[in-house]
Amino acid sequence: YMVGDGGFMWLSNDLRNWVGPYDVLQQDTTSWIGASPVITSPEIHRYGGKYYYMATFERPDVVVEGADEKPFVRRSCVALVADDIKGPYRTIDRNSKLLVESEMAAHPTFGIDYLGASYMIYTHQGEQNGDGTVQIVRFSDDLGRRVGEAYIMFSAVKNLWSGSVVDGERRFSPVMEAPFLFFTDEREMGILFTSYIGSEKAIGVAYTQTGEYGYNGPWIVEQQPLLTGNVGSASIFTDYDGTKVLAVSKDTVICGVEKSVPQLYKLDMQFDKLKIEGHYKF
Repeated sequence: YMVGDGGFMWLSNDLRNWVGPYDVLQQDTTSWIGASPVITSPEIHRYGGKYYYMATFERPDVVVEGADEKPFVRRSCVALVADDIKGPYRTIDRNSKLLVESEMAAHPTFGIDYLGASYMIYTHQGEQNGDGTVQIVRFSDDLGRRVGEAYIMFSAVKNLWSGSVVDGERRFSPVMEAPFLFFTDEREMGILFTSYIGSEKAIGVAYTQTGEYGYNGPWIVEQQPLLTGNVGSASIFTDYDGTKVLAVSKDTVICGVEKSVPQLYKLDMQFDKLKIEGHYKF
């Protein structure tokens, strides 16, 4: 199963040939999401016998005030639920906004702690706060509301490899996007993320020093990127043979038009840190 922007899904038996797209969303249009949201950065997670569709929902017709009093289009994250992975995915609580309304939130992903509590991990975007942050908030049991307030796991300024050199001075990139939680075979917890080196996207990784108990950190951002070459939005899946695969999107010009093309890499996750072993071969 592959999901993409706009609420669509594609199906494949071999990762080569795909059918679709299928519209899998049936959200409540009277909720804050509205009737015609821009839907990006989707993920699907199985939890408690149900399937949860998490994505960024943007309302071009709604403006909120940012922390610096600049106007921003309303952009936030929520989870929708379905009994089947193919949907339809419906609103859990039409009255819940889940996150702070004025916060430019995007790129949600899912996590469960050692006690079984569930969390949304997302980014507060650097275009609003000047220092993009990876944040976490606890879900209610049905994943429809938040329990308590969100807190920061780590921020873009901690990422020493990002940014560019201007007049001989290194300036960090405020971009911190697309977090994806993973565990190595040694049960070390890490988060993949996307930032920039100059004008090109790259994949970074941060690890906690407290293993599977480590949502609270401290989180240490690796001093070198995991993968460069204008790639972003990394995630990890397991293929039919049990191989761990890193999936990223690469901005590529095809026939004069820039496209986002998926690239797959084989991963070694048997130690405390993941390692790319080369391109994934079917």
